[in-house]
Amino acid sequence: MIYFPKTRATLSHEAVIAPGAVFTAQGQAAVRMLGATSQGVAPSTGVKANEIFVGFTMVQTSAYPFREDEQNKIEEYLVPAPGIVTLSRIPKSAQDVFIYNNTDGVAIPVTGAVTVVDDKVSGLPPGVDVTITYKFVMSALEQRGTYGDIQPGGYSGDQLGQVGLVTRGIVYTSQFDAAADWSACKAIETAAGGYITCDKGTGAAIDGWVVELPSSDIPYLGIEFR
Repeated sequence: MIYFPKTRATLSHEAVIAPGAVFTAQGQAAVRMLGATSQGVAPSTGVKANEIFVGFTMVQTSAYPFREDEQNKIEEYLVPAPGIVTLSRIPKSAQDVFIYNNTDGVAIPVTGAVTVVDDKVSGLPPGVDVTITYKFVMSALEQRGTYGDIQPGGYSGDQLGQVGLVTRGIVYTSQFDAAADWSACKAIETAAGGYITCDKGTGAAIDGWVVELPSSDIPYLGIEFR
């Protein structure tokens, strides 16, 4: 999803979708596949040797164009004595959780002593203030309550084989790696499924930088790129 109140597209256009490719959300990283026998763009795979980043999907319709089933959540806690906090939702996976120790100014890896099981995060240092970022899966009722009804007849680009792309500007997207430390990000790159990540060295490079971190009020990552 794209957070439109803060997104500023200074350059955009329609692009042909590669055969067999399927976009499922706004704000997905789109790439041109190297060595492909046919033209078109597809969601990123996160393999830099195979793709070139070309922009983020942005579709403007009178109703919701895609039925996105996940959302980002950013929560802040003062860790109690047992070192366990209970999240408001169950994370999509333990690998999608990022914990930042606001008291000491360091990230807390979700490995070894720190574990995520269902909605419980255990092994945290008691007495510190932490911010926890994660993704969770919405129910069909939550999807409709959050985004409204789907565009009648579906998104027209599906029939025409094209999709709107932002190729320069400022984009606030929900399609980011929730487990990445965006506060220390030096190199933004593509990841699997049309997501973006940072400092992994595996995805195609994105010529951009972080302008605003996700927050509990606006759970979207703001980046400026060209």
